[in-house]
Amino acid sequence: MFLSNFVKSVYRFQQASRQILPFALNPNISHRFPCREFCAQEKSSNAKQAEAVCEPKRRYVTLTEEVISSLTKGDTELIKRLKMAEFEYEISKQEGTRAPPGLTINDWQELLELESTSKRKKFLAFLFKREMTKLSQKNSKIEQQQIREAKWQAEKEAIKLNPPTEEHIKYGLGHNTIFLKVYDTKMDHYENNRMIRAERFELPVVFDHSYEQHMTQQELKNAAKQLALSFITNREHENPFPFQYCNVNFNGPVMKHFLKWMPHLYSPEFPINLSSKSYLDLFPREKLVYLTPHCKTEMTHFDFDSVYIIGTMVDRSDSKPHSLAFAKRDNIRMAKLPLDRYLRFGGGSGKCLALNHMISILLEVKTHGDWNRALEVVPKRKLMDPYSGNESHLRTKYPKSNAEIRGRVREELDELLFSNVPRKTSRSNSKSIEKQPISKYLFD
Repeated sequence: MFLSNFVKSVYRFQQASRQILPFALNPNISHRFPCREFCAQEKSSNAKQAEAVCEPKRRYVTLTEEVISSLTKGDTELIKRLKMAEFEYEISKQEGTRAPPGLTINDWQELLELESTSKRKKFLAFLFKREMTKLSQKNSKIEQQQIREAKWQAEKEAIKLNPPTEEHIKYGLGHNTIFLKVYDTKMDHYENNRMIRAERFELPVVFDHSYEQHMTQQELKNAAKQLALSFITNREHENPFPFQYCNVNFNGPVMKHFLKWMPHLYSPEFPINLSSKSYLDLFPREKLVYLTPHCKTEMTHFDFDSVYIIGTMVDRSDSKPHSLAFAKRDNIRMAKLPLDRYLRFGGGSGKCLALNHMISILLEVKTHGDWNRALEVVPKRKLMDPYSGNESHLRTKYPKSNAEIRGRVREELDELLFSNVPRKTSRSNSKSIEKQPISKYLFD
């Protein structure tokens, strides 16, 4: 009885997962976003670009006159730098140092932006390491496949030599099983459906793509990776956000790198809304709230009637308040996460959080309303200890006066220098006299 009910429940789950994709693609379903149709049009117009960016093969190019003119735009300084980079690359290949077998047009573009020789050498070493890692993974995959095929062949030969005397059911991989396989595509359809349903009933979280000119090439790549991690984190949550991307430059570096992480980004059924318009053109101004760490207003709770905006920026080298400037320019509300109220950050680490950490915090605050639980996703390397009401604990850990520092150093020196020194006794008095520590004279 239990087995039959279990099989029926698994069958119902599979039938439900099969109905998810038609539900997601049904054009008659009304969406809460007024920009849904416009975003779909922009997706379809940029679908060819996705096919060009997501090609699996790396095409190596040589520096011909056409390539040089397309990279430098006729600038003499850039032409000299590109010629120098080409010369250094050829010397590295001839000397047998770490250099990749070839360079793509994007690699030449990044080499052109590096001004010093040391930076170009480090970039070539990085490309070499990446090529060797891919080659090692490919060889390892081939070896594992050969091992599996040899194992299966040995099992088949063993069955032929010793055939089973009685017919029976054999459970295991490649044999009979009572479980029905749930494929990854079904789970993807199920999770995508949750995001599409959220579009009908909830306001979105907006990612502002207005920061490309303020980031370096490496920061642009990191921003695209964090966008992909944010989408994965949000889609796997039980109560996800609908996502809206505004001020998108479809020909910019962020979208090109983002396409490499999300190849189906421009598919019409993919649960992401892309738009080159501003958030002021899509949503009412009074509902917008820009999340920036540079403002004074702390976010106390999650407002379900507000549209929260997150700036798509990785500011490792540039920590200027760009998001504060954009919010003041557009005259919209601002808020920051209450990090100082609940956490204590270390002295050598900043308070900048990744985009996926911001999404995780907002998801937990929206679902449970508990900041302590939401801020658990902050990396531990950034933190010291939670705030404690014990004032003496703070004093002993962080002494405030020079006298306390000298006292601690004196105790450590006494323990280090005189822990094994025997006590000295006088002839006239049998009482032991402890030797005076020398640190007393050092600090007094």
